[in-house]
Amino acid sequence: MIKVLHIIDWLCLGGAARGMIATSKYSSRLGQFEHYLVSLKPPDWMALELAEQSGMKFINTLDQTDIFEAIKTVDIVQVHYWNNPKLFEFLRSPLPETRLLIWFHVAGEYPPQVITKELVDYADFAIPCNPYSYELPVFQSLPDAVRIEKIGMVYDAADFERVANIQPKPHQNFNVGYIGSVSFSKMHQDYVAMSAAVNLPDVRFVVCGGGVEDYLKQQAEKINASEKFDFRGFVEDIASVIETLDIYGYPLCKDTYAAAELNLQEVMCAGIPPVVFPHGGIKRLVINNYTGLVVKSQLEYTQAIEYLYHHPQERIRLGQNAKEYAKQLFGAENAAKQLNPIYEKLMQLPKRERQWGIPMGSSLLDQPLSLLDVLELPEKFVGAQTFIKALGHTAEPFLVSLTAENIDLILAAEEQIAASSMLLGLGEGSICQYRDHYINDGYLRLWLALVLRHQQRIPQAIFEFQNAINLGCNHWRVFWYLAESAEQLQDIVLAEQAVTRVLQFVPDFVKAQQLYERLQPLLEGDISHLGLKDINLIVFLDWTQEEEQLYSQLSAIIKTLINHLDKRQIKLLIDHQGMGDEDADLTLSSMMMNLLIEDELDVEEGPDVSLLGQLTQPQWSNLLSIVQGRICLDLENSTAIEAVHADQIPQFPLEELLDWRGLKLENGGWELWKLREKNYIVFPDWKQPEETLYLELAHLFQTLATLPNQNEITLYLNNQNILDEDANVILSSMVMNFFMETELDVTVGLEILLTGQLTDQQSQALGSRLTARMILLHEDQNAIANFNGEKIPVYDL
Repeated sequence: MIKVLHIIDWLCLGGAARGMIATSKYSSRLGQFEHYLVSLKPPDWMALELAEQSGMKFINTLDQTDIFEAIKTVDIVQVHYWNNPKLFEFLRSPLPETRLLIWFHVAGEYPPQVITKELVDYADFAIPCNPYSYELPVFQSLPDAVRIEKIGMVYDAADFERVANIQPKPHQNFNVGYIGSVSFSKMHQDYVAMSAAVNLPDVRFVVCGGGVEDYLKQQAEKINASEKFDFRGFVEDIASVIETLDIYGYPLCKDTYAAAELNLQEVMCAGIPPVVFPHGGIKRLVINNYTGLVVKSQLEYTQAIEYLYHHPQERIRLGQNAKEYAKQLFGAENAAKQLNPIYEKLMQLPKRERQWGIPMGSSLLDQPLSLLDVLELPEKFVGAQTFIKALGHTAEPFLVSLTAENIDLILAAEEQIAASSMLLGLGEGSICQYRDHYINDGYLRLWLALVLRHQQRIPQAIFEFQNAINLGCNHWRVFWYLAESAEQLQDIVLAEQAVTRVLQFVPDFVKAQQLYERLQPLLEGDISHLGLKDINLIVFLDWTQEEEQLYSQLSAIIKTLINHLDKRQIKLLIDHQGMGDEDADLTLSSMMMNLLIEDELDVEEGPDVSLLGQLTQPQWSNLLSIVQGRICLDLENSTAIEAVHADQIPQFPLEELLDWRGLKLENGGWELWKLREKNYIVFPDWKQPEETLYLELAHLFQTLATLPNQNEITLYLNNQNILDEDANVILSSMVMNFFMETELDVTVGLEILLTGQLTDQQSQALGSRLTARMILLHEDQNAIANFNGEKIPVYDL
């Protein structure tokens, strides 16, 4: 009985683990083999259950000493490789004597999922899992005798028992399936757009898998294509999905690490024709126009799906060919028939110790030196060095960043790093994953910061730059990256601090000098110390009034804001011009304490309340350009209001404040709009004769004004195609005429407002808060289209 110990980074329900479990099951059925299993991370319980049901014996340990002892007791160690820090670190540890087989579960061409020469040299036998990978130079550059002796191609294998009994199930839509990782490190980034472009009446794209499905949903909503997609998340029972598919649309990104894709094998075995791009291992899994369609562009992808819809006989032909092809070449039973002879061949070799970077039969003196071998780099950057070694020949920009002294070369290399693919930056085996493993490595922090900044994720980038500096990656260029990022985020104080450090190192750096000069006027208006929130309101108290009146006034403001639905987002700024900071702080603290104790008010969930302090004129100008407005009071400091021009910002009477709700715009900004329990909108055609317009709106006013809950209703009249002044005149006249004819005052209770001229972002934000669109006989169709009004629920009078 030959004992094989399988070592995998994480036992889960991913393709590599499923392939391992399935081939082990058939290997034991077909020969005298026992299969053991170690997961370097705590296993997924469903995957563990599946492995044990398939006959694998799980060794429950994460301790390296225990794993080494297990290695000593078996005949062969089979490592299931894809680049990740835990597994790569394990391979480079001093393993006991063993026979080592590495099965590569990645395409192996693009970083970070690269099959390196060192990995191939390290193994007694190396197995790429698809023909595409087998043809890579890392294998084909080997001498023929070496390649024949230690390289074999075995397809990563699906267990076809999962799909053995699938029969097509009647269904309504034309279903195009996608099963697998829903992540742009694998999936084509334009998946939604190219799918939505398919011009078929009843097409539905069924997406099964976890990842960025919420983001895909948002993409579909933006282009009004939500009805074309069915996002189901992770699905274990894929047979129930496959039986309702017509074709399989599996477009992956160009630098995908996809190798032998088990889901693709399974749908082909079930007779579903695939449409794929020729990327990664997939280009050798599907034969164009025989087992599926291989396309080279988004347009071709769209056309291929439409073609198969209109030609059902072609779907049948391709599906039948795919099924026969899959059964002959793919599947765990076929793979086991290839693996068992490899195990037997390995048994002819003695167990041996191995040293990373030294092939069998060679010595250290025979090996070429690398920069990492020559330079003595600090131990604290071991994570960065490990990451570079994992990337092999594709690590050049990272090696330059870590070791070079020429600043021009370094900046050029780090520009390349910043533009890393989604997979290299944030995917499996990425900079981000290595940073998580080597959390105290400053260079990994720097490289991740560069990627995040390139993706415009500026707050996260700043966090990583700061950590890089604190962890010893403190060359002046890192301060420069930090300064640029802080300026982009408008964190003026941080930008000034960082650029000052740059100029201490390189005082003649012109760009840093220019940034420093740009910051000076902004620093004069800096208000970051105020800790502003999403919604910021100013109040100008009259501190000369009696303390009892002041307390009553402040109490009314705080009570109102505590009852505001957006209180978590609100910052109340209290001006105290004419009173010193200490006196104002003492008075405010005393009043707040009384409010908390006597009135039992709870301000933990908001609002935030603070004094403004003494501001300069540039600071006032900056502040007034940011705040949403000021709360109007019966008694307020009118002198201070005029002095800082606060009379020119929006005003909110305290008694109406609860009706003003925060709207978050797509750019992250917030505005206050009058919104109640029920919020309706109409799109009048203002070009209609005034009598026609009046009759339609009067009917609407009368309907709403007689409702018992009119105090809970806001009605917005869209006036996109008419000037605000003109619309106001017409509306005021109509309301007056309506009152004279019906004696119903719609200005009491019911709130009727004009939308004004809206930006796209305002339209989108307001539309998301509307209860319904009320239908008029004559409507402005252009305004409805520009507002996306057709997406709002309809209420027909």
